[in-house]
Amino acid sequence: MALELTDTTIEHRGSSYALSGGPTEWAITRAGTPLGHLVVKSSAGEEGEPVYTTRLLDGAAGNLEGTDWEQVVRGHLNEFDPEIADPTSDVPSAGG
Repeated sequence: MALELTDTTIEHRGSSYALSGGPTEWAITRAGTPLGHLVVKSSAGEEGEPVYTTRLLDGAAGNLEGTDWEQVVRGHLNEFDPEIADPTSDVPSAGG
């Protein structure tokens, strides 16, 4: 499923997340807090669909990839959003 918008919002585990940028890279934020980037790894994978991956705030490559950008983003959030990792935390993490 291709992400064709420059800016969009998704809901995940009770929070809203903004993706802004495009057409090959989007910043992922929650309430203005940066959480990483969604990046097009390949414009046409095996099935002709774009392949997405993530990049951490420090520039390191994320460890998720796939053609469903929403699932890639949700997996990234599960791992790197401190609100999901520790719902009582108000302090953003730099990636884990």
